[in-house]
Amino acid sequence: MANSSHDHERDGHAHDHEHTHDGLPPHSHGEPTGNAIEKIGFTRSQFLRMCLAGVATGAAVPLGAQAQAQAPKASKPRTDSYDDPVVFNGPSAYRRFLQKEGIPVYEGGAIDVNKVELKPWKRVGALGAYIFLEGTAGTVDAWVAEIPPGGQTNPERHIFEEQTLVLAGKGRTQVWQGDPSNMLTFEWEKGAVFPSPLNTWHRHINTGKDPVRLVAITNAPLLIDMFRHTDFIFDNDYAFPERFDGRKDYFSATPQAVFPTVPRDRSGKTNERGHHTHSLVNFVPNIWKTRLYPAGQGVDDDDNHLAMARNTMACHVEQFPTGTYERAHRHGPGSTIILLDGSGFSMMWPNELGTTPFRDGKDSQVRLAEWKEGTLLIPPLQWYHQHFNNGKVPARFVKLGGWNNDLYPFTTTLVSDPGRVDIDYPDEDPRVRQIFAERLAAAGGQFKMPESVFKRRSG
Repeated sequence: MANSSHDHERDGHAHDHEHTHDGLPPHSHGEPTGNAIEKIGFTRSQFLRMCLAGVATGAAVPLGAQAQAQAPKASKPRTDSYDDPVVFNGPSAYRRFLQKEGIPVYEGGAIDVNKVELKPWKRVGALGAYIFLEGTAGTVDAWVAEIPPGGQTNPERHIFEEQTLVLAGKGRTQVWQGDPSNMLTFEWEKGAVFPSPLNTWHRHINTGKDPVRLVAITNAPLLIDMFRHTDFIFDNDYAFPERFDGRKDYFSATPQAVFPTVPRDRSGKTNERGHHTHSLVNFVPNIWKTRLYPAGQGVDDDDNHLAMARNTMACHVEQFPTGTYERAHRHGPGSTIILLDGSGFSMMWPNELGTTPFRDGKDSQVRLAEWKEGTLLIPPLQWYHQHFNNGKVPARFVKLGGWNNDLYPFTTTLVSDPGRVDIDYPDEDPRVRQIFAERLAAAGGQFKMPESVFKRRSG
């Protein structure tokens, strides 16, 4: 129901202001034209831009020149349409992104990152493949890339977190925010672990005579599914100075601080629950040789949790001796384990089967995954799992990604899981120890689990 201003003039109404369409002051001629209600036509995309520009307040006012001048400038033109097709039960935004990337996507339970086949990756300027195992629960992914001698990746930035391990070769990485003249450059070789600080420009360069192979874990699936526009993900001008401040020693191998392990209280009788050693560091030159500290997960196992680039994703390296195994435990999704040394196997089963699946006749649902150097393994969401070393050398692995971050926990317990659940050795299914002893004997190894750990503590 729209009455024109002339109708109001004929009715003799007094008017306080003039209705305008361009956000400018009213023309200073004659009397005010009134407060008539008028239908203003605009598309949903225009209305979205109005909201973002902060002008969709009070009366509906089209996006005028003044509002456009106040809107943030994009580094390149954006998609003009807000009218996305309505498709129920279609693929996710991340799945559509994978299709457009044009490189292999490997799924399943485990994979060898040293042997996975790669294809030309146009966007990155290297060979590549994605790894999207079921244990991620859609929260993280991995990519593997290979750079030929003398080659380099295309510069890129993104608002998802990324943590990289150098599997082979040597080279350097350049990182900058804004002005490229302020870029930081650091050298690396096999074993280096480092982040791409959030939304910083970065590129990797092969300076050696052999191909470089990298593997990285990211939380891209969450971010791409949430925002659904890859230009926002990859072409966003926002800087995160608390994540990257450009200081010259940002990628120093010397930790800014080391917080030592607090002993665990497994009896549950004190408030001091304990935590692992944490090192605040943005570059580890060789994850195979980096210093570890007592962990308390199994028997004589050591670890070091690496707090990199103030990421929400967690990262740690762990090692445990031959002839031993860790306690079974379960936690949130996405804990991406890459084996660095040793050989052995992992046992995994759904939480719904309880803590004694063999005794309860559910052994057919227990998975057993073999691993060696280069195996990438992700335990599924809240599945019990434990790792067994029946090899000849200590087993060492790095965990990139995952959400058990003591420094930056999430509010949701679907991914951030401070209440991690362990099955202590006295409470585990007796068949677990038997299976390990049998496989260890078949490999010519010696059972080194002390009998004391299987005895229930008194009091």
